[in-house]
Amino acid sequence: MQPRKSPWLWIVPAGLALFLIFGLGMGFIALVIRGGDSYEGPRVGVVELSGVITDEGEGGALSRVPGARDVIEELEKAKRDSTIKAVVLRINSPGGSPSASQEIYAAVERLKASKPVVCSMGDVAASGGYYVAAACDSIYANGSTITGSIGVISQYLNYGALAKKLGIETQTLKSGQFKDAGNPARPITPAEKQLFQALIRDIYNQFVDDVTKGRKNWKGAKGEKLTRAAVLKLADGRVYTGRQAAANGLVDKLGSLDDAVTAAAAAGGISGDPHVKNFSKGGPLGSLFGVESSVQDGLTHAASNAANGVAASAGDAAGRAFVERLKQETRADTATTAPQMR
Repeated sequence: MQPRKSPWLWIVPAGLALFLIFGLGMGFIALVIRGGDSYEGPRVGVVELSGVITDEGEGGALSRVPGARDVIEELEKAKRDSTIKAVVLRINSPGGSPSASQEIYAAVERLKASKPVVCSMGDVAASGGYYVAAACDSIYANGSTITGSIGVISQYLNYGALAKKLGIETQTLKSGQFKDAGNPARPITPAEKQLFQALIRDIYNQFVDDVTKGRKNWKGAKGEKLTRAAVLKLADGRVYTGRQAAANGLVDKLGSLDDAVTAAAAAGGISGDPHVKNFSKGGPLGSLFGVESSVQDGLTHAASNAANGVAASAGDAAGRAFVERLKQETRADTATTAPQMR
């Protein structure tokens, strides 16, 4: 009687072989779709800024939303590529981290010192998304694009009343008055509110200053300039359609991504139909199928989280678990919610 062979002896190699074949197949299809990268003549580079702006991005290996580091790296690659004569920055973002937005803004400024940079707005380029757009030489938007939202927001959770109802008490030891500022187990104090408002105001002023600097070359139909005072009148947090933004000087022209590419090619001295090189990435499948986050996805995700939160707090036992989870997620040294451009 011969010993029975383990099925894993052929299952594992077969699985590895299938994975290898799948990977090679996806790479081949991506190469065919993108047409390879053999063209060495002058062309326009396209860099995408999609989704909420964060430092490192979000998502997994197969599909992810690039972060500021990714976008900056792509801008630097476009800068070093001698075949790239101009760059289009395609923005489809509701905003996000102020510091990440500032870093991309600075990267765009470095790039446009050597090559023209044209912004093309997609569905939305608001708050931090507009912050980055303002650094470009010119901005194109669709008439229905949602943009603007020049402002900063920070929100603080207070579950103190719920914790008290459930018999949960938080004890805090701190080295200074403001070390636990924004502690979600209690309301913020007047002094803390003043502190936070000063932080928000400082970041807001930086936002306004950079928009003013980025839009200094805009001239209206009557020769008017977009001064800091004019920006302040527009910077109350409201959003604008692309058409409204163009009328107010926040956008240069109404047009599609193709229009922006054509304008960038002309600015870069490229004649005829421009060749385009896309520098952006979103993981293997993100690059292949052009996966891009959208405002609707974000709203759906937020609604789902809200529904889960309500369900989790229903009932005494579930409510206790909900508060415990909040306590675990809140660290004493990072109790405040970071300001956001959104």
